[in-house]
Amino acid sequence: MGARHADRLWMIGGAAVIVLLAVVSWFLLINPAKTETADLKAQTETAHIQAVDIRKRIAALKKQKSNLPKLKATLAGYQDALPSDSGVPAFLRQLQAAGTDLDVDVSGVTVSTPAELENLAGVWALPIQLTAEGSAANLGAFMDQLQGSDQKRAVLIESANLTTTQDDASAADEDAKMSVSLAVKAFVAPPVGSGAPTVTTD
Repeated sequence: MGARHADRLWMIGGAAVIVLLAVVSWFLLINPAKTETADLKAQTETAHIQAVDIRKRIAALKKQKSNLPKLKATLAGYQDALPSDSGVPAFLRQLQAAGTDLDVDVSGVTVSTPAELENLAGVWALPIQLTAEGSAANLGAFMDQLQGSDQKRAVLIESANLTTTQDDASAADEDAKMSVSLAVKAFVAPPVGSGAPTVTTD
């Protein structure tokens, strides 16, 4: 009888030890392993999403890179339109060349002090006065070219005052010489903080 009771106690104790080991194993080994597995799975999913996003960004950058020559050409055009210095000598040569090509005599060119635009920080306007003489058709072509799409430099004709240089009878002729006084603004975008652009005519 005592032996049976002892065996039963051993069985109960053994079962209790097994239960205790199972509980301890769950909290110390299995549950942390499951948590770590879940964390790794979440990290894997996050890494997959990030990889997809990175692939999309790489594809977008490759597409942008293929447009780089076009963007550089556009930038160069903008830099020609708004040079970093006054660019007056080159602009005056351009005016003279345009006048020669169109049989228009350009004279009396004066450049005034640059003024910063109020509504566009960092951009300065160079007021330029000039006189152009030629036929009405040629003067029209000259002004179209001066402010047209072929003009690289950003230029605005503010006013034009047309006068005839001959009597009324001659002025009716299409080839009659006429004179136009133009007030023009050429625009400059000097480096930030450098102040007003320096105007030179040489």
